[in-house]
Amino acid sequence: MIALTSRRAHLPVVVRDIANNQIGLRTVSSLDESQPKSPPKKAAPKARSYSDKTLKLLFALCGNQCAHPDCTQPIIKAATQSSPDIVVGHISHIYAHSGKGPRGNPGMNEKQLGQADNLMLFCPTHHAIVDGQHETYPAVLLKQWKQQHERQYRENLSAKITDIGFAELEVAAKALLAPAAVGNGDFNAIPPAAKIAKNKLGATSTMLLTLGAAKSREVERVLQSASQLDSQFPDRLRSGLVMKYQELRAEGFEGDDLLLAMYEWAGGGGDKGREAAGLSILTHLFVICDVFEK
Repeated sequence: MIALTSRRAHLPVVVRDIANNQIGLRTVSSLDESQPKSPPKKAAPKARSYSDKTLKLLFALCGNQCAHPDCTQPIIKAATQSSPDIVVGHISHIYAHSGKGPRGNPGMNEKQLGQADNLMLFCPTHHAIVDGQHETYPAVLLKQWKQQHERQYRENLSAKITDIGFAELEVAAKALLAPAAVGNGDFNAIPPAAKIAKNKLGATSTMLLTLGAAKSREVERVLQSASQLDSQFPDRLRSGLVMKYQELRAEGFEGDDLLLAMYEWAGGGGDKGREAAGLSILTHLFVICDVFEK
């Protein structure tokens, strides 16, 4: 007897009894039940995600350049007439995201592995090389590269702060002005160390404030000079800072995230000179203004 069976379970199918030349129906089991089943497909790996704070620290300190000492390729490719800016750099782990990956470290948990201290930004070529030839590029070497690369950014910013003068600070101060009425804050000086601790600011935020404080006297001179022509100029500048602070707090920013957002705003997204001037003014007002937590 020959049966033409269906692949669906327990359905009636046509069968033919060759000996008696008869056709009828009978119930058979599906071929699916008799054949070995394929192994279940593996779930796609979970996409890696990083906090806004981690990404801001990583990109802020990279200087828009690959972390390989011999490479000058950008991390963000500038816009053209036809296309917008594009991120071409790749995030690489010093200690692998997986304990079995390149430079794996089973002693670190997922949170530690995803922090900025364990991450670097490379161009696509060096990202592939560093991970593909990880025996040649151990974690201790990558840590040295990271420290050297980020130190260079700090030194460049520090040099810009040293170079800025009265005119640059004045332009930056005017750029930070907000069209708002004078606030009623308490603008007495607050000890920076206490304020930093109260706001739970980390090493990078402290570094930025330390750099910016180098020009505090010059900022004060700008404000005093401007007030001779416009007595409300310093208060309007302070009010602008307070308004931006309150706006960011309402959006859920706090701690390092809040200070970094303020830094980006004060820098104006311009050249390094404008960024340094904005940081100097932000630091000065951070110290004397009734903003952030006391």
